[in-house]
Amino acid sequence: MAPTKTNLMRIRRDLGFASEGWELLDQKRKILVVELMGLIDRAVDAQEEVEAKLAEAFDALDQSMLRMGRREVNLIALGMNITSEINFSEKRVMGVSLPRVRVEFDDKSPYFAAAESSIWIDEAIGKFRDVLQLLGSLAEARISLMRLSREVAKTIRRVNALEKIFIPDYEKTLKYIETAIEESERESFFVLKLIKDRLSRRKGEAQ
Repeated sequence: MAPTKTNLMRIRRDLGFASEGWELLDQKRKILVVELMGLIDRAVDAQEEVEAKLAEAFDALDQSMLRMGRREVNLIALGMNITSEINFSEKRVMGVSLPRVRVEFDDKSPYFAAAESSIWIDEAIGKFRDVLQLLGSLAEARISLMRLSREVAKTIRRVNALEKIFIPDYEKTLKYIETAIEESERESFFVLKLIKDRLSRRKGEAQ
């Protein structure tokens, strides 16, 4: 690049933009990492809660089968009228789209006669519904975790590129142009001084 004042101004401007970009991206990286760490804890908690609730639900189902018999439980299951719907929405964190998952139920109970009812059946139904809702929260946390992880990795690459490649290159080029312009100005000053001295001597000789 030619060491001109026009290029000097352009490099200074580009260096300023790169430095501002680095600061913004570094701030984004820090915020995303905080969000990511929170999501990791949330995903772990959701996983543990799903496993615990699922074990409780199957235990309640086993107890109902022991007390009522497998055939009776199967007949009740055939008469159940519960539908579920998964609703999706989104929220954005530093430009990253994160899902929100909600599971809703339409429960047209009672679906068996009171004489056939069992506290274990009621409890099993309630616990399996809880598991489905928790699975929605777990899916939300895991998908958000994957998206944030990708964005953090991408942001770190950009921060490193600016910090280790672009900004040092701009600074090196800026230093080169500044040094070259200073040397050129010193040379011009020296030449002008020689010319001035020569003119002064000629005037002296003419007198």
